[in-house]
Parts: sequence; C-alpha cells; structure tokens
Amino acid sequence: MFCVERNVGTDFWVQEQCFKTEFQAFSNARTKSLNSFGLYQVMYGSESPSKSNEVLRVSKGKAILAEDDRLVG
Repeated sequence: MFCVERNVGTDFWVQEQCFKTEFQAFSNARTKSLNSFGLYQVMYGSESPSKSNEVLRVSKGKAILAEDDRLVG
C-alpha cells in the first residue's frame, strides 16, 4: 500500500489516502500539491510509523530530493 500524507507542521504528517500502486499515490499527491501548494509525501506500507518508508515528497507538483539522495549523470 502506498499512502499520501500532508504536512501540517514541522515533522508532523497526516495520512489522507492510500492506494494500491505508487503511480496512483504520486498522481494524487501531485494534484493536491498543485491545488494547495502544500507539501505531501508518499509512504510505502505506513503501518509502522517508527520506520521511515518514504518514497518521495511532492511540493508544487514537483518531487523534492531528500538530503541523502544522489543524482547520477
């Protein structure tokens, strides 16, 4: 399951919807971020909030790189 979460404060996220595929979750998060200019993240299997299963973050319709992401090329 891939779940879309909305940022409502510093390191505080509220789960909004879950989807069977990553593409559906990303599309939902992207649409919401374009409409509200908010920050959304897609989580994989967020049953255990103690583990970081973040797939990506979306702001203003674009994916945001995490600090540990490295681009190749």
